[in-house]
Amino acid sequence: METVRRYNYRAYPTRDQRMALSRLFGACRYAWNWYVRQRLTDWNFNRSRPSYAELGAKFNRTKTEKALEWLTKVSAVPLAQSLLQCEKAYSAFFRYVEKHGCHLDHKGRPLGYPRFKSRHCGEQSATFTTSARFHVRHERNARWMFLELPKIGEVKLRWSRDLPSRPSSVTLMRHADGTYEASFVVKTEPKPAPKPRHDACGIDMGLESLASIVYSDGTREKVAPLRALRKAERRLRRLNKELSRRKRGSNNYSKTRAAKARLYVRIGAQRRDLAYQLASRVAGENQAVAMETLCVKGLMRTRMGKSVADAAWSTFTDRVDMLCAQWGRRAIHIDRWCPSSQVCSQCGRKDGPKPLNVREWECPNCGAFLDRDWNAALNILDAAGLAESLNARGGDVRRRLAQAGRDAIAREAGTHRTARLH
Repeated sequence: METVRRYNYRAYPTRDQRMALSRLFGACRYAWNWYVRQRLTDWNFNRSRPSYAELGAKFNRTKTEKALEWLTKVSAVPLAQSLLQCEKAYSAFFRYVEKHGCHLDHKGRPLGYPRFKSRHCGEQSATFTTSARFHVRHERNARWMFLELPKIGEVKLRWSRDLPSRPSSVTLMRHADGTYEASFVVKTEPKPAPKPRHDACGIDMGLESLASIVYSDGTREKVAPLRALRKAERRLRRLNKELSRRKRGSNNYSKTRAAKARLYVRIGAQRRDLAYQLASRVAGENQAVAMETLCVKGLMRTRMGKSVADAAWSTFTDRVDMLCAQWGRRAIHIDRWCPSSQVCSQCGRKDGPKPLNVREWECPNCGAFLDRDWNAALNILDAAGLAESLNARGGDVRRRLAQAGRDAIAREAGTHRTARLH
């Protein structure tokens, strides 16, 4: 069964092409803002919602006016796509309101309602469909491929892999760090699923350990966090101080702002790389994956918000869900209020909440020496209904973890902070 995927390539436009793309991005931004303004005007004065066909025909008549002749100097297809994307944003918003009700943000604005785009936004884009008759050319064994676009010319792309089929659309993007990228929408055959090594695993997400994994055969693993933002904080402070001393709008201000954007792009790339590699390994090696449900938005408002953002939990869990659906595996999210860190995984005794500095403790009921992260991972595996089924087949995961011993668990955890709870 074919799936729709995106293939991205780094673009290197010339100076004239960058100027043409800047005009195109401005025209697409104007089309989006015009559509939002028309919808607001019609609703405020007439309490009506005009259709996409009506506003599209009105925009085609409007752009022929003398004051808007510059809109005719760019391709008409990206402008039509901007109007269509804005209409899809409105439709998605009204569907969400009908299903969940209208929720407001901290400024009283409805969440998800389309807003005006700014020229100062770092991300700019324009979409070409097959009606624009774009053409992709790649010579055999060449390092470059060329994308021919109307009224722009051939844009040079860095070749990294062949396109599996003829693309249905391409989006040219300019990022905040000044780089350009071309994103093709293609149909491709799904890759075969890797052979699983374990029946199931339970994953506990944390900050000291990015992921504590307990497998169905009793083996366990801890993945160290990357802390990309923490490592770049010193350079970020220097760039922020330098940016505050620059005159807004000057060339030096633009250079410093671009350097700051490049650093943030690097941090995001490091986060995604670790999250994607870990998700591919977890989803590929297990038939079922049990994860906890985290309220990341709520945790971002606490004093640990910067560390939570640096951990990229949502990126990891979303990637695991996507790969499990693609490979026919099970991705199970347990209840958010499951007390995975408060229950002894050996006897089931609930001790109540524990401070974060308590990483290991001895259960006062059964005497088992427990590691906080692995105990939570095993409870997640049990809450998902996977541990009991494995025990029924002869694999006593709890007994093997209990027999690991105090010294072995403390040595693998890399800490000697202990507590005896009564």
